[in-house]
Amino acid sequence: MTKIISKDIHCALCGAPHAQRLIASTSTFGNPDLDGRPAGMARSTLSHWVQECPNCGYCAAELSKAHPSARALVQSDSYRALCSDRSAPALATRFLRAALVREAAGDLSGAGHARLHAAWAADDAGAEQLASQWRSDAADALLASPGSTREAGDWRGWQAACVVDILRRAGRAVQARQHAERILDGGASPLVTQVLRFQLAALASGDMLRHTVDQALGRPEPAPGRRTLGDPLLEYLQQNHGQLLTQAERKAMWMDTVQTQEGPRWLTDDPAVLSLLTEGKAGLGRAIEQRLRAELAGELVINRCPKCGALARTSKARQCRQCPHTWRDSPV
Repeated sequence: MTKIISKDIHCALCGAPHAQRLIASTSTFGNPDLDGRPAGMARSTLSHWVQECPNCGYCAAELSKAHPSARALVQSDSYRALCSDRSAPALATRFLRAALVREAAGDLSGAGHARLHAAWAADDAGAEQLASQWRSDAADALLASPGSTREAGDWRGWQAACVVDILRRAGRAVQARQHAERILDGGASPLVTQVLRFQLAALASGDMLRHTVDQALGRPEPAPGRRTLGDPLLEYLQQNHGQLLTQAERKAMWMDTVQTQEGPRWLTDDPAVLSLLTEGKAGLGRAIEQRLRAELAGELVINRCPKCGALARTSKARQCRQCPHTWRDSPV
């Protein structure tokens, strides 16, 4: 669920107070697009990612903060031209102004992402040519930036792989292919390798369309609604004893598989998680139950029907969901 709140914020440049609509909370359901645009409710919050001062035109992710270079920039001809530009979607020009602010501050990565967000705004407005141009500009900025050194684990190489998609959708197929090959040579994780193989196939066919991570991994798009764990014991443990689970157990519970050229595999390289999933989700549930029983010395309640053995919905339920049996007279 997305919650938007209104808050008075003073512009860091002119000091004028203005009510800004901020994201208090949101959520994603499903994997993002190949250029990083999120799925689910978070996808529709794009208009709240950049704030604008109606008084001086300053645009930034946080209007109350400004780099020393911002004051002169906002008075420049190039910036003022964007303020008065009516030929492009208004949201996109706000992101473009934020990109100029980031560039002036020496933040090429931030500028690149702001231009990418402008392209997303153009996508939503149906302005395909502008979206392509701003993707190209975003790619140039991101390629010129130092890049992230914090990526590791299951999605090692993901940020660089996003740039491949940005280049592909900007029509720069040669650069996209070269960049993908560099990432593969640099040791991307198996999951990112799968994404890049999909990108290379798309490039070979001249495909410039939007695609998602789920498509690249050969997974069906998630259906709307509550996501389930797919195993009754895991559902029970999550609902009734979730606070007792380890981080690896929680991650393993929600882990999915992907079809690769080498066959199906779990969507992780984490050895602790893979060890828990040796016997699949059913084996994971049994292992967690066994651990909790050993550690809690008989205090763990796994509420099963005395007649058929099926799991009850909660630890205090007294009616079976599988057979008509009830045991309401038993102590809770």
